[in-house]
Amino acid sequence: MRSLALLLFLLLFAINTQAGQLYFEARSDSMGGTGVASSSRIGASFINPALLAIYAPKTNEFSLLLPVVAAEVDDSDNMLDKFDSLQDSFDDLETAINGNDTDDIAGFRDDLVINLNALNGTNASVSAAIGAALVLPTQTVPMALFSKSHLDAMGVADIAQGDIDMLTNLDPANPPADLTDLDSQGIVLAAGVTDFGVALSFPLSIVNMPVKVGISPKFQRIDTYHYSASANNFDVDDFDDDKYRNDDSLFNLDLGVAIEPTESLTLGLSARNLFSKKITTVEAQGRTFEYQIEPLVTVGAAYDWSRVTLTTDIDLVEQSRFSEFDAVQYWRVGGEVKATDWLFLRMGYRHDLKDNSVDIYSFGTGFAIGQAFKLDMSGSYGDDAIGAVLQTSYHF
Repeated sequence: MRSLALLLFLLLFAINTQAGQLYFEARSDSMGGTGVASSSRIGASFINPALLAIYAPKTNEFSLLLPVVAAEVDDSDNMLDKFDSLQDSFDDLETAINGNDTDDIAGFRDDLVINLNALNGTNASVSAAIGAALVLPTQTVPMALFSKSHLDAMGVADIAQGDIDMLTNLDPANPPADLTDLDSQGIVLAAGVTDFGVALSFPLSIVNMPVKVGISPKFQRIDTYHYSASANNFDVDDFDDDKYRNDDSLFNLDLGVAIEPTESLTLGLSARNLFSKKITTVEAQGRTFEYQIEPLVTVGAAYDWSRVTLTTDIDLVEQSRFSEFDAVQYWRVGGEVKATDWLFLRMGYRHDLKDNSVDIYSFGTGFAIGQAFKLDMSGSYGDDAIGAVLQTSYHF
């Protein structure tokens, strides 16, 4: 019954932990995660390689994105601090029992019951990413080399009522000879995906309309983590130990199309991870979970004025990272204003059409320092969630 209850709790918790996208890039994240039709030259390889051919005639520079780093954290329940308090109370109670100190036994017993009740139903989540890309100044076949990694992790406190009952009934004058590990558990479920690939773009013309087609063959490594430990021994830093990890790898493929019906309008289509893959986590406490790589198809449109860009993307299919969790399907919208030749201001919004994830609002800015260096930053927030992306790029 406790395993079933925990699974149901994880399913509910996952509503707010499905990552919004498969990549991070500061300009795109500032604009709600859009990019299928509006990505910059250095970000195109992450989402729509066809866009490389749009930028190729405009520049003959190398562009190096190194690095882009991102993180999103939600520990609004202060779960990790509460685990620390519980472990301190457990150790103090154990010491008091070994010293046969009746008063301390009663006090630390009560503290431990309070800690268990405070942890009941709490959770935390974190997403982190890093990436890099090198765009080559080729004209016939515009191309870029890219690497990106992202990790999604969630932590859950699974509190056993039996622990609370046992401690409540513990007699300080007649304590047990040894204090055994609690049945309550701390659990971490996580998955990391790393891509190494090359993005190629081919400029075409159909009925005198410019059409760009892109393809990104890539190698993927997937690592899954399933860590579970008694609450009094739980250490979130241990979740990535090899004994809690499964890994697999595969060859995968991204495709993209970009059309320019008019000089200012770009329409885009992106199909990422065309080959599916499922990986089962290691078993812990009799439970396993299944992480999956599955195709994600997104369409987008972007309109550029001289100093203003407006753009929107929408996922045509739903996706769920862990198959046991509810799927998400996002609509994104964003914009950019070129305030000066060296300053860019951006805003965006992301909404889950399935209503299984919270709405996210984003904002950001970009600075061009001379012709060779750019600094881009973005921030995001929603119910009980906050995130940021920072990147530097070099153009030479």
